[in-house]
Amino acid sequence: MPRTHLLVALALFPTIAMAQEAPPPVIEVGGQAFGTWEEYVNSELFRTLGLRCATRTDSTSILQRPASDCDFNSTTIQPEYEPGGGLLYQIPVVVHVIQNTSGQGNISNAMIESQIDVLNEDFLALAGTLGQNGNDAQVHFYLAQFDPNGNPTNGITRTTNNTWFNDSGDYWTSLNWNPTRYLNIYTNTASGALGYVPGLPQGGIVGQTSDRVVVLWSAFGRNAPIGPPFNLGRTATHEVGHYLGLFHTFDGGCGTPCNTAGDRICDTNPESGPVFGCPFSHTSCGALQDPFHNYMDYSDDDCYEEFTSNQVNRMRCTLQNWRPDLHTPPDVCTTSAAAVARNAGSNPDTYTATAPVLGGTLTLNVADFTYNNAVVLGYSLPANHPLSGGRVLLIETTSTRIFRQPIALPIGQVDLPVPADVGLCGLDIATQILMFGGAQPFGLTNAIDLTLGI
Repeated sequence: MPRTHLLVALALFPTIAMAQEAPPPVIEVGGQAFGTWEEYVNSELFRTLGLRCATRTDSTSILQRPASDCDFNSTTIQPEYEPGGGLLYQIPVVVHVIQNTSGQGNISNAMIESQIDVLNEDFLALAGTLGQNGNDAQVHFYLAQFDPNGNPTNGITRTTNNTWFNDSGDYWTSLNWNPTRYLNIYTNTASGALGYVPGLPQGGIVGQTSDRVVVLWSAFGRNAPIGPPFNLGRTATHEVGHYLGLFHTFDGGCGTPCNTAGDRICDTNPESGPVFGCPFSHTSCGALQDPFHNYMDYSDDDCYEEFTSNQVNRMRCTLQNWRPDLHTPPDVCTTSAAAVARNAGSNPDTYTATAPVLGGTLTLNVADFTYNNAVVLGYSLPANHPLSGGRVLLIETTSTRIFRQPIALPIGQVDLPVPADVGLCGLDIATQILMFGGAQPFGLTNAIDLTLGI
């Protein structure tokens, strides 16, 4: 119908036109129907039922492992669980997409990949992302590359089932991949919540087929169709926090002592209840600010900012003591990251670099007061090409160039994010710094040969 005819029809028959175009409700919860996701997540029902997350964090299950430093009742911070030790936990993920027969619930591969990216941005506190102000847990997620039978996979399964889409029936019994070796994430209606896990690992669920993370399909991924304020993929960050042993920041209210009451974490301020939205200020247990920027509160996606250092310690303790097989798949990286200096001729030894750990940050430093500018060159092969004035080119510029990074002088430092990609494990890069803008046409530093790894 031409646009002018359509406008006339709407003017003459507004009631009929509206009846024909009124969409069915996108979700029904508690006997109430909602026409849009925005209407639902901003409803009083959503807040009253606490449907930001439907995870239960009580200790109704029987513990199946001995008590540890991060059991259900307490957290003991130990140096062995700190992320600075160089161990990058790599967790293979399988995403089970469940849709109904009308196609609702379908999620593209690109959206799924964006969700994995968000998890890594938040758990690795990657610079330049919304998670950059947090604490790097050195926990990296990737879509599984092999299924439980060793067959190549993209880490995604797709199922059409109306009952399972409504989060009913024991779908996990049929769909799960070995839950001790894979993080199983299911997307469906999540029973009206944005997401949940059935229980914390310390509650006895590890090894059961029901061990899983469930996320509302429309809140899954970056720029998810649910729209603001829950469209940035942070629901999965929150739920995976539970999956790795974290309580809500408000669980237990204002109880003390901090490591055995509340959320069992001492560097999250106690709060009496969840915070919604993203207020400028909010207090509930005295003068201390409620931790509404913490991933384990109920605030908006763009308000989330961090896991605290003690939460990181507890999650890594959980991986070591409660999920010991999760981070050791057959396709895990086992190469140690390295930065080895190399030189020849009269090149000054002014260049240093840290080892490039996958998912971490590579820091490059150079100190030289005779030049004004510099660039770090990274190629796939080393070399030893003598040049004039005793200078030696220590990289093979005819090989594949990996990167080229300007760096300021006289004292320069640049931090480069290292992709958390197991496909880069073992990559070798020969690097050297070219300096210019001084009394001499150019200068060359020592070389540093980098190996990407853990």
